[in-house]
This record gives sequence, C-alpha cells and structure tokens, in this order.
Amino acid sequence: MTEYTVAELMAVSLAREIKDGDRVLQGLYSPLPMMACLLAKNFHAPNMVYFNTADTIDPQPKEVPFSTAGPALQERAVAYIPLWQTFDLAQRGDLDLIFLGAAQVDKYGNTNLSVIGPYEKPKVRLPGGAASAHLCALMETVIWVPRHNARVLVEKVDFVTGQGHLPGGRDRKEAGIPKGGPRKVVTNLCVMDFEPETKAMRLVSLHPGVTLDEVKENTGFELIIPERVETTEPPGKEHLEFMREIDPKGVRELEFH
Repeated sequence: MTEYTVAELMAVSLAREIKDGDRVLQGLYSPLPMMACLLAKNFHAPNMVYFNTADTIDPQPKEVPFSTAGPALQERAVAYIPLWQTFDLAQRGDLDLIFLGAAQVDKYGNTNLSVIGPYEKPKVRLPGGAASAHLCALMETVIWVPRHNARVLVEKVDFVTGQGHLPGGRDRKEAGIPKGGPRKVVTNLCVMDFEPETKAMRLVSLHPGVTLDEVKENTGFELIIPERVETTEPPGKEHLEFMREIDPKGVRELEFH
C-alpha cells in the first residue's frame, strides 16, 4: 500500500466534497482546502470553478505558495476578480461551497474564530471570521479540523462567528437563513456529517488505523454513531504524485507542525 500522510488523506477527503460544476471559494490560511481545490480541478471535477484569495479564478500553479493568497495562485488563471466581488457573487447565490476552519466547532457545526471565554473579557482574543458570518449564510460549508480534540470539538462554541445549524433542528431556517449550512467536517481522525432531522454531528468514516474509542475520547460532545461506520478511502497513487509534484516544500503539512 502506498504511504501517505494525514494531511494528504485530509486534502483528498476535502476534494471529494467538490462536485463537478461547483463554484468553490478557498479562504485565507487554508493550505489543505487550496490543495483540495487543485486536486478536484485536476481529477474528478474539471468543470468546477475555483475562486481564491489571490483574487483569481481557476489558477494552475506549477508550485503551490506558502500563502494561500500568494502570487503563484495567479499563474495561468482564467480570470482576475477582486475578493469583494467574490462576496457579491455569494450574495447573488452564485457560489456553492466554502471551506471553513475554526478554533472551536460545536455539535451543530457552528464555528468560532472570535474569542475563547466570555466575549466581554475573553481568555484569548482570536483573529475573527473574515466575512465567514456573511458567507455561511449564503452557501454550504465544509469544515476542516487538523487537530481533533475536545478543546476544538465542543458542546457549544463560546461565540458563533460562522453560523452552522444554530441550536439544531429547524432553527437555521426559522432564523431566516434558508440556504447553505455545514455539510461535512473532515478532521485528522475521521469524516463527519449532520443527521438530517436534529442536525447534530454524526460519524461517517474513521481514517485508517483510527479507532471509534479514539474519536469518542477526543470529541467534547456525544457524537451520533450509525450502525455502519465506513473506513475513509485513502488517496490514490495519482493523487499523491500530483500533490508531491506541485508541493515539494510540504505546504500541505503546515497545519500539523
């Protein structure tokens, strides 16, 4: 069996969430989603449209940059579009999917990038959501978590920066947010989705070598466990060759150091 890293497994798992024809936005500080978009574009979703924070559409870099807004993401792009116009596209309903990271994620997919502790007197002041509250109301989100532990995956976030399914059930729709919402959560241990009625997080697959007990011990809430839990499909040889060719410096591994 071909050797691969957790970062490579996560990048391919994120790429699988992109369907052919999807219009996808990769945000700032997102090396794994950057790789996922390039994987999808070059393999199973040639008609996806890839927007990024380098202000370009569908770049084809020879080598990925350390910054996900780096000039290399302007190479052989089909168009230039300022980021604020990308937000306009989202407002018009012309974007389908965004990848989202967070310091905290709760059982309903709400994300926190604002504060740890009380908002008025926090223990930690975080960088903020960079328009995630706006974008989470307009398109589907796929959340990635490179360190799956009970401090990140919590019962309830300290502050809702990006709205998920709110308190669950129909609350998102009743709050006047009919579109979008979190679809999947991909971590270094597993892949999860959301149970259709309650909107609570549910295990989909365990990464090879990871046990169910390991996931339960590192999750800060009671995760829905279905009768059948799959094993996450590993990256193919062609995916690994592609990633290692365009990322010889290991940018995809940065979040794991």
